[in-house]
Amino acid sequence: MLPQRLLTLALAGALALSVTVAPRAAHAADRTFATGSLIIPMDLSYQATGNLQAYGLLNQLLRQGVRVYWIIDPSKTYHAAPCNTVGDLCAWDCGVEGSGVKCPYPTASPDVTATTTVVWSDSGTAAGTVIGTHRYRGGPFAIDAADRARALPIIAAWNNQTLWATNPWATRTTFRVVSVHEATSAFTGNVAKEMVAAPTIAVFSDGNEDIATGYLRAAGIPQSTGVEFPTAKCNANCGPGTANPDMLTAEAVMGPLGTCAAPNANHKNGALWRPDGLPAYCQIMSMHWNVTDREKVECAGGGCPATQAECGTQPITFHGHEVVAEVRAFLQYPVHFFAECQAVNAYENTVPNPAWPWLDDAGRDGHFLTTTGTPPACPCTDAQFQCVNNVCVPSDLKEVGAGFMIAPQPASATVKVLRPEVPYNQFDGMFGTTGGSEPAYNLSSYLNTTYKNNRQVTLLTGPNGPGNTDVWMSGYIDGQCDIGPILGPPVPGQTAKATTCQGGKISYLGGHQYGTNTPLASGSQSMGARLFLNALFEADCVTTEGQPSLQLDLTPIVVAAQTLPVEAVLTATYGNVANGAALDVTLKETVGAGIQIVSAAGGTLAASEVTWTIGAIGGVPLRAGDPAATGGRPATLRFGALGDYQVTLDLTYKVGTSTLTATQAFTVMVKLDSDGDSVPDDTDPDPDDPFVCGDSDADGCDDCSSGHFEPAADGCEGPNPGTGDKSGCCSADGGPGGPLLLTALAFGFVARRRRRAAA
Repeated sequence: MLPQRLLTLALAGALALSVTVAPRAAHAADRTFATGSLIIPMDLSYQATGNLQAYGLLNQLLRQGVRVYWIIDPSKTYHAAPCNTVGDLCAWDCGVEGSGVKCPYPTASPDVTATTTVVWSDSGTAAGTVIGTHRYRGGPFAIDAADRARALPIIAAWNNQTLWATNPWATRTTFRVVSVHEATSAFTGNVAKEMVAAPTIAVFSDGNEDIATGYLRAAGIPQSTGVEFPTAKCNANCGPGTANPDMLTAEAVMGPLGTCAAPNANHKNGALWRPDGLPAYCQIMSMHWNVTDREKVECAGGGCPATQAECGTQPITFHGHEVVAEVRAFLQYPVHFFAECQAVNAYENTVPNPAWPWLDDAGRDGHFLTTTGTPPACPCTDAQFQCVNNVCVPSDLKEVGAGFMIAPQPASATVKVLRPEVPYNQFDGMFGTTGGSEPAYNLSSYLNTTYKNNRQVTLLTGPNGPGNTDVWMSGYIDGQCDIGPILGPPVPGQTAKATTCQGGKISYLGGHQYGTNTPLASGSQSMGARLFLNALFEADCVTTEGQPSLQLDLTPIVVAAQTLPVEAVLTATYGNVANGAALDVTLKETVGAGIQIVSAAGGTLAASEVTWTIGAIGGVPLRAGDPAATGGRPATLRFGALGDYQVTLDLTYKVGTSTLTATQAFTVMVKLDSDGDSVPDDTDPDPDDPFVCGDSDADGCDDCSSGHFEPAADGCEGPNPGTGDKSGCCSADGGPGGPLLLTALAFGFVARRRRRAAA
């Protein structure tokens, strides 16, 4: 077997190599797509009827292993006037470029120009029809020509109901054909997001869950089991173990709460979490959670006694603030939280209350995107405020703790589109607002509230925004990072933040309920449903930014053999060097011809394979309670002859509902060791003397002084082992650092070089 000292050096080299080659966080970049690449248009010219169901198709492509690229021009602008406005014409044509026909509605500038033909059309245009050159708007999706053959059958099953019997995953109540075009020449577009994993989606059953499930059904996106989300509110038939496992009640989200005397302060024990401590979902949606429910605390199923002492050992059975705490803990991972209408206030305006019966700690703070305001002293000079305990607080319970105040619905024609290049903000035409108890939001100048990251949160706002009548907002938890690069200089007094983050993202949308009617039209309220769907697939847990990056290794890859056959223990190791976790992991080791698997502790053997169930591999940095990011599994292998052998490691894992695989092949070299000192003859300075093999630890003693490669027991351990006292050491080569040391180090370098070449 490979000498232990050299194995240590090799492992250190492998670690350094892994750090060097680990992929950096993905950023938007130009990519050239070859002839035959597919485009899923997202503008109203070619995807009006199939627009929402394009996201359902996207979900299935990712679920079945087809990578999809979101093409968005980073310098795009929004043309607020209809494109056919005399004196203010858009520079691009609405359909075929060169036609001179302008869209009769506002649009953002195009994202990519391509010459294409029809594969599928949501308007019934025949397949093969030549489109010509179109400047695609609204953030189209692209599939590389290399993945075309795998994608086309999925697209066909999605768009053809006669194929559903053999492709039941495509079955859905609402059916729309999704337009797909094929490029007849290469084109280059800016990849804003590279999507690799289909998301797992939790819907908070807050009494208005049918709004979220309505959006998802309109898109054709099912639960993680493949079953459609229900049309009705789930009532008692929801949560883990039911027919609707991805619909979570407040009680399921908050988890065990403990007793009045011993409250449970664990904010990671509800249904958002797996037993291993990692998030169970990529996303959670809350559409209209009532602030009154957020403020509710119940003991033993009813009201709590006047004091904690009176309550004693009664169980705490409901705690609205704990729902907020569980979501805040969830957002420490690369996940996404979406809230709409009153749910925005319910989460964002939560302020921890240490008094009985709340007994809150700092983890029960809302304010994911906004600061907590400072109430001014009484008397109150703003009619929306009242004097409570000598300070001015909002009169409306939904605004207490702001955060956010409630703003009126802005007219659709007055909405300003900020940051049209952000994936969240992709749509074509004019955005249509809607009403409700919270149609829009204001920051409060009276309380001096701000966005924690004031550089980039508001995406759609009224004429006096941002910060006034904001409709669509997004950001990382506590403003940690920017959502994409900031164009132009920073706001005075602020500095740029990171564009990649370890935590999760939040999206807030004003308005009670948006439509799902198609075909989409400029100014349609269905545009809000599209923003909801944008947020699903913009999340880091879907894109390359939030994926695990798994490294595989096999040690040793040099086996020293004095006699044949020879047995050796080879350890397959794995490690994650990225933020995202890998779930439901299995490790498979496949051995090539001439190798016999003798044993593999904890593994399942089948002929030339052994498989281990790993569980989950945590991301880095590890959060408290996460599973380890590294590990290994040993197997004893028997080799019948000298020579090179092949061993392949496959790590299969899940992210969201997608199953992914990391694979690495290794060449194991079995070499002659005539003197049996565990150092192969070709690197042993004296292959016939088991007491001579080199001095890898530079202590002046031969590592084989014992007749076997043992640097830790080579005669240089006394009289004071471990103290650095070298008195009494031998000097076989005339002192430390002599030729034997160089020989040993050279062997370590050669072994690593050959191994890297084999990999």
